[in-house]
Amino acid sequence: MDISLALVFSFIFYMIMKIFSFTFAKTALKSLFLKGIKIYAIGFVLLISCDNSTEKEQLPKEYQVKKVNFEEFRVTDISPKSTHDLQNWQSFQSLIQVIVSMAPTKIKNTENLVSTTPDSLRIYQRLYPKNTNVILKNAFVERDWRSLENNTIDTIYRFEKDSESEFSFVQWDMFLVKNVPYTLSVFVKGINQNEIALLFLDEQKELQKSNFELNTETHNKAGRKLNLSDDWKELQLQFTPEQGATYSIQILFNEDAKKGENIIFYRPTLQVPPEYFSKIHQFSDKIVNQQTNVKSSYFSLYLWLTQLDEELNQLLAEDKFPEPINSLAIKSRFRLFQTQIKELADNVKNNSDFEETAINQHIDKIKNTFNGLITRINSIYQSDLDDQMKYIHSQIDTMESLFPMKDSLRFEHFTPIKE
Repeated sequence: MDISLALVFSFIFYMIMKIFSFTFAKTALKSLFLKGIKIYAIGFVLLISCDNSTEKEQLPKEYQVKKVNFEEFRVTDISPKSTHDLQNWQSFQSLIQVIVSMAPTKIKNTENLVSTTPDSLRIYQRLYPKNTNVILKNAFVERDWRSLENNTIDTIYRFEKDSESEFSFVQWDMFLVKNVPYTLSVFVKGINQNEIALLFLDEQKELQKSNFELNTETHNKAGRKLNLSDDWKELQLQFTPEQGATYSIQILFNEDAKKGENIIFYRPTLQVPPEYFSKIHQFSDKIVNQQTNVKSSYFSLYLWLTQLDEELNQLLAEDKFPEPINSLAIKSRFRLFQTQIKELADNVKNNSDFEETAINQHIDKIKNTFNGLITRINSIYQSDLDDQMKYIHSQIDTMESLFPMKDSLRFEHFTPIKE
């Protein structure tokens, strides 16, 4: 209650009691009664005031969205010899795309690092089927322990209908940015059900849908189906939102599917053309709020860090390093890079006292680690190990030229010891 309102009530109460007191005789009892009324009124005002201040303290602190502009981040020059391998290393390109396009400030000197393949798509978001934000309707999803022929490290999941009800699906709710062409992609294989659909919705209203028959070539024009080995298919559905809003993304069974029927799938993702990453980043506050419920002030920085961490997880798990840099020395530098990113993300998320100065110090560490990694990669490609080995083999053994072994000491002159 507001303190001014409390004073008004107290004054009215005091006046009523004072009028009422005139009915008493003019005795000491009247004086005592009036003093009691005054004490009560003062106490009432103090009590209300204290209660009001307590309520103010309990109100949530006003939330200010902050931005951080760290100093120029210039990537070390990449050597011509390493350019080809790095531009064709898919998981590295996904990482670089996030570094360049979603950073809170411009990253410079990345022209030779980023592949310019036309019409390419990059993974923007991995859709994990086993977390608290996933919605399951008349179905369950569990890990399937089969392995893939091509030694892909992706986790395979089994999606099974567990009810006779008509609708059965797995759903993700996500904020999508206006006029960005999103492609939903998932790798699917039928077990005892060969019909599946991909769907984008807005509050239960179907906006884009494609039905796929996994055992035929049939699908509608909205979707795309790519045949892979061992009866696996990659299913794709593109959707361009007309408004920036939260949409539902579903993988769902055909209405005629029976209880117990199932498919297996892996790697459900949302992909976008690389040139749209920077546009998505402009809406980082809405994306972080809706998808993670994180109350970090530094929305854009937190989104960038979490995306980097996810891409590094994938890069290290896939372990498809180009042969010249497939070494512990390079992998350990990638892990250090990831550790520093995790540390900063944790502080941005959980440390309310973490200010811009400390953020810039951590960014400097991350920048130096990444540039050190590029420098190390350059040195490996520039060393030309094959030429060095040819040179070594062409040289006379230095020790033997200085201290030639006598014929009697050579191996062929040793007499075997008889037992």
